[in-house]
Amino acid sequence: MSGLTNAELESIRTAIEELLPDTCTVLSVTRTSDGQGGWTETWGTVTASLACRIDPAKPGTQAQFGASVQPFQGYVMTVNHAGTITTANRVLKDGYTFEVVSVDFAKSWDGSRRVYLERL
Repeated sequence: MSGLTNAELESIRTAIEELLPDTCTVLSVTRTSDGQGGWTETWGTVTASLACRIDPAKPGTQAQFGASVQPFQGYVMTVNHAGTITTANRVLKDGYTFEVVSVDFAKSWDGSRRVYLERL
């Protein structure tokens, strides 16, 4: 089996982006000392309009948590292949806030990125 050309991969990425009907906001946390050994968290916008699609996770979905793969019940967000998001972020969509629990980075011919979410 031969590999994809750069033009073919870019065509696939463009087609996937056309299937991302929604816009999500990516949030990051800033922690401020409370002067008593703890902190206060403030969530601010990192990316205001990331094209996305959020779907309920299918039964049997597994996600990587640390060094292990475990069953996952929650949501799967699809973003473009270059979408910058980590487990340190949260996602805001239609008034709902989601915690990022895992991000799938390991792919050949990276056409999209899958992000596993839990609704807060």
